[in-house]
Amino acid sequence: MENEQKLIGVLAGGYSSERAISLASGKTAYEAFIKAGYTTVFIELDREGFKVDGQLVKISDLGLDYVFNAVHGTPGEDGHISGMLEVFGIPHSTCDTFTSSLTFSKFQCNTILRAQGIAVPRGKSFFEEPNSDTFDQWKYPLFVKPNRSGSSFGVSRIETPEEFSAAFKEAQKEDKEVIVEEGITGVEVGCGVLRANYDFASNKELDESATQSIAITEIVPTESTFFDYEAKYSGKSQEITPARIPAETSATIEQISIRTYDLLGLKGIVRMDYIIDQERGPVLIEVNSIPGLSPASIVPQQVAYRGWQLHHVLSVLAEEHIA
Repeated sequence: MENEQKLIGVLAGGYSSERAISLASGKTAYEAFIKAGYTTVFIELDREGFKVDGQLVKISDLGLDYVFNAVHGTPGEDGHISGMLEVFGIPHSTCDTFTSSLTFSKFQCNTILRAQGIAVPRGKSFFEEPNSDTFDQWKYPLFVKPNRSGSSFGVSRIETPEEFSAAFKEAQKEDKEVIVEEGITGVEVGCGVLRANYDFASNKELDESATQSIAITEIVPTESTFFDYEAKYSGKSQEITPARIPAETSATIEQISIRTYDLLGLKGIVRMDYIIDQERGPVLIEVNSIPGLSPASIVPQQVAYRGWQLHHVLSVLAEEHIA
């Protein structure tokens, strides 16, 4: 097979709180590239470095044609891995260094999106715990979360000012910078987006790359009040694709997602999460530049709903960047 001549490296692991999820995502991607016929190597990152079959390796010495980056959180999602691969001249699946760093910093990303007229939550950023009266005029619940963290570790939903101090300390376990956002009440959904020179909906090649939505999934936590880590990865949520929302709302979310993807200069598969407020409509709460691909993750469910094959999707995205 032609693909056997190309060497794909699937990079997973890392040393953030999301290591286990990253390894699961990497396994899914590894199996997909094998199914697509590529010669594929699984590269695990830990504190000691990059490893293949438990042995330390140098990424630059492997002769890789392409790297699929499945490292969630730091250093995979914050731009460090992107920068390293770009220095080595190795094509990869994720955003460039600046864009990765920007989307990983929730407060800074929301500041830019807000300036462009995209609805995001009201929020403030802190490096030290603020005075208790800072949020007297804010509408509860509030969300207290680390600014730079790839998932829901350290995120708290609080209903009263008395809960704030403990929530702030919990967030600072993940990042020194903490953001506090005014809660948005409504239906929570996630929209998968990608950019490719192939129209997956019509199975046609395109003359140039185009940004496309995958699907919209409704997220209903069953044992918590929001889509926290347990809800995401421990089966404590009901995920419904397509989301049970009006067609007009779905179209609006797809339009916002595509606009945001292009505005930020994103790359590869991205998931954008929203809460649909009764008055404001869809409010964008997070941009995930490396969404999970584990069996419990949303994007694989969306791909399956559309009748697409994950190995075909990943192959198309890789081939666009392989020299």
